[in-house]
Amino acid sequence: MSIIYDANSKTFAIQTNTASYVMMVDEGGALRNLYWGKRIENYNDLETEMPLSYGCKGTFWFPAPSREEYTGRGRLSYEEPCLLPEFADGTRDVILVYQSHRITQLEDGEKLSIIMKDEYYSLFVELVYRTYNNLDIISKNAIIKNSCKEPVVLDKMKSGTVYVPWARDMRLMYMQGRWGKEAQKQYVDLPRGRFVIDNNRGTSSGPHFVPFFALDEGNATETQGDVWYGLLHWSGNFKIEIEHPYTEQITVTAGVNDFDCEITLNEGESFETPVLTIGYSKSGYEKMSETLYDYQFDFLAPRSKINNIFPIIYNSWYPYEMDVNEEKCLGFIDKAKEIGAELFVIDDGWMKDRCGTKAGLGTWYCDSEKFPNGLKPIADKAHANGMLFGLWIEPEMVNEDSDTYRQHPEWVLTYPTREKTKFKDQCVLNLACDEVREYVWETVDRVISEFDLDYLKWDMNSYVTEAGADKGMWVKYTKNLYEVWRRINEKYPKVLLENCAHGGARADYGMMPYSDRINRSDNADPVDVLKLHEGFSTYILPKYAGGAGNIATSPNHMHNRISPLKYRAYLGMTGSMSIGINILKASQSEIDEIKEYIRQYKTIRHITQNAYVYRLASAFENSHTVWEYLKRDRKEAVVFMFAHGMNFKDVPPRIRLRGLDPKKNYKVSDFDSQDDNSEVIVGGDILENFGLRIEPSCDYDCKIFRITEVE
Repeated sequence: MSIIYDANSKTFAIQTNTASYVMMVDEGGALRNLYWGKRIENYNDLETEMPLSYGCKGTFWFPAPSREEYTGRGRLSYEEPCLLPEFADGTRDVILVYQSHRITQLEDGEKLSIIMKDEYYSLFVELVYRTYNNLDIISKNAIIKNSCKEPVVLDKMKSGTVYVPWARDMRLMYMQGRWGKEAQKQYVDLPRGRFVIDNNRGTSSGPHFVPFFALDEGNATETQGDVWYGLLHWSGNFKIEIEHPYTEQITVTAGVNDFDCEITLNEGESFETPVLTIGYSKSGYEKMSETLYDYQFDFLAPRSKINNIFPIIYNSWYPYEMDVNEEKCLGFIDKAKEIGAELFVIDDGWMKDRCGTKAGLGTWYCDSEKFPNGLKPIADKAHANGMLFGLWIEPEMVNEDSDTYRQHPEWVLTYPTREKTKFKDQCVLNLACDEVREYVWETVDRVISEFDLDYLKWDMNSYVTEAGADKGMWVKYTKNLYEVWRRINEKYPKVLLENCAHGGARADYGMMPYSDRINRSDNADPVDVLKLHEGFSTYILPKYAGGAGNIATSPNHMHNRISPLKYRAYLGMTGSMSIGINILKASQSEIDEIKEYIRQYKTIRHITQNAYVYRLASAFENSHTVWEYLKRDRKEAVVFMFAHGMNFKDVPPRIRLRGLDPKKNYKVSDFDSQDDNSEVIVGGDILENFGLRIEPSCDYDCKIFRITEVE
């Protein structure tokens, strides 16, 4: 893996194991992308062999695509611009010219910085590219600096543009959804025109769309075909625009959404765009997911905690909702410990005046009637019982009936001539304001230290409606959010942080460097979860899949669907396990059954929480779902099967496993069998080519097989 600059041809080549990303400075000083795709060695021949498709020349009836690396609105550039500045004299375009570059060796990769400058104005853009050892991905973003004496207004400030190979039709895969139906994979053959994936709700990147895209030539599968993909590290308003014009050059431009947004840079000020991580897979979508898992495990997720086993959670919401108090919580810790839970969490309702949704949000002090001694006695009892202690908080929002609102009504995003639009009786604090940022940080800092927390569940349940006068608010809000989370991680490196946003509304790479668990969805209906998890696990580690108690209730409130406890428990083992059943009302036989499932889970979670996930049978295409969790050292695996919608006594074909060593032997154990004679030794080549016999007998049948390499 290397970044190479050829001074003779003025060519930059970023070479990963299987991919190449090539750029060239042309005769006019423009930086143009030559190629992104399967690795090539003779990249210096690209320009001379394909002048029409890669040059900037052409005619008005057939202009050739310019493939400008960081597009601007200037001269013959009509693609969606990354950068659209407005200078003090009224000029509203930019023409960037190469100035210099620098290649830096890092401990875990390399970094390329290319300095561009407008040909007339003192506006500089530093294009930054980052590689990661042994990974087929590249991160890129831009730092825009104003060295003019007058202010420059940025109307567009995207992270970057990428180009798939010229003159090829493409299929787009993206994630679409809503509350309770997050991360649903959608496929569309790109028509001529512009396809937009975006969000303009302000406080989150989703759940309606996710800052992610993948392109293939219409025939890629889990294991075959070329896939070009990208993820934007941003948790606020974003926009990804995929253009398919008559020039036949498909272009993807991604970054901060320009909806109602502008940034003013005074002299000497700069703006850094969100990171855009891109990758290429020559082996289908499964290899894309595997690479993204490695990226999260080895580079992106919090370094101090990513390799730790995440504890099993019991949350007070399930037995008590907001009706919590000291006596109930102290008594419940023993019950939670009895079933095998390792982390006890008090959810909403612990704050002063908090008995419903209309009051108390923004008064982040214990209700003295519910908790006369504060929360410390509960933390102490949890710790004395060998359990961790955690708390729910929602510091970005307030009720009008709260201490914070009464003291600082000006902190709420609103217009003086409009009635406030509210979600769940909440107002959104203007986190873009640094004073509010400091208030949020001080609140969270105090709560963590005062209550001796091991875990914090940070929720967010409102969107921006009346946005206020500052058009830069949309960007500043998200950057200040990151700053608070950064400080928490820095000061409390052992505290576990759950990124919860009314379900999976912030299931993105912007929050990944700060989060230890992500709310996948508030929907825990087991059949729905099969489809929720398939989308979520396409781009995020299954270890992170939290949210609603994933050993869920039955009938489940989403559809009143009734399902066996075993089915729900086995499904809970595929993510970050939490128990969502009210064990105060459960029978003793149910308690004993839960205890046994938790005991079983603890024997395999060292695999499932450190694994690649192969989607062997999709819930969208079959009457059964099969997932293989292969530990990253490829020595152990767990295979899950869940039946749903069985018909006609159909017998599924053998399931062929993936990722094993065909030259090794493996012990295959049925999780349900107590008979040692049920274990068999099978060659990796047999498991991968002949397969494993998994035959569900009925709806809600479920099975787990453990695969272990034999020395």
